[in-house]
Amino acid sequence: MAKTSNPTKKLVRNANTGELLSVRGLGAMKDMPLPLRRGIDLAKPIAAQILKDKRK
Repeated sequence: MAKTSNPTKKLVRNANTGELLSVRGLGAMKDMPLPLRRGIDLAKPIAAQILKDKRK
């Protein structure tokens, strides 16, 4: 069974404005690896890239 925990909320300061932002789920996957294929651009939608590769 998967380990469950309460969602975490952390405050992060914006370096440009100094504003504090509440970020939910920060560090949620820190204990799990995130396997990605070579050639996946994280700046673009990941699902669209994977589906495009499967169609070829």
